[in-house]
Amino acid sequence: MFDKVNNMNLLREATWFAERSQCFQEDLLNCGMVRAFETGETLYHHGDPVNGLYAVLDGGVLLAVPADDGQDLVFHRQGVGFWFGDLAMFANSFRLMSVVTTCETTVLFFPSARINSLVQKHPDYIRDFYALTHYNMRTALRVIANLLVTGAEKRVALRLLHLDEGTSKYDGWIIVSQEELAEMVAVSRPTLHRSLHRLEDLDLIEIGYGRILIKDRAALFSNCQT
Repeated sequence: MFDKVNNMNLLREATWFAERSQCFQEDLLNCGMVRAFETGETLYHHGDPVNGLYAVLDGGVLLAVPADDGQDLVFHRQGVGFWFGDLAMFANSFRLMSVVTTCETTVLFFPSARINSLVQKHPDYIRDFYALTHYNMRTALRVIANLLVTGAEKRVALRLLHLDEGTSKYDGWIIVSQEELAEMVAVSRPTLHRSLHRLEDLDLIEIGYGRILIKDRAALFSNCQT
């Protein structure tokens, strides 16, 4: 059940929402509808028509983008406090990626009609939504830039550091399969396996089943710079 006070605190984990005015936060939350999804459910597919904005309250999602060969490749994972769906909504266009739950997930859904009415009533709010698009674009550019780093092990370490920043973790562990991680850093499974075990041998990470723990963030980052 949606607890406005508790969920407001959860959503404050997202930098974008925390930086907005109290009036904007209240008005936007009043437009939201709680929805629950099972593991592996698709919130929307690439190419779907726009229907609204989402915020993750509990659980997590993976973002998959289509390659030119027709395959959907995992681009990133996010969890509590992640806001998405803004780009297609304000462009009034189709979805550019697919979003799938990684576990039982609860989201706050904001239908397009409600957002449009909110912006018509408060035209200055468009700047707040544009700030969300800017924030998400910054994340996407960071992912792309780290993919261009030379050296598989450095790319693996940088992606782990990114995923470790809070929204894809449980009890300190990064929840990600090695298959998904290999896709995220564009390496083969054997190459990923070697890279992870070398980092584990250096006592920088611990490898679990479907999860990875960073033991020393500063040392892992320093290792990327050698």
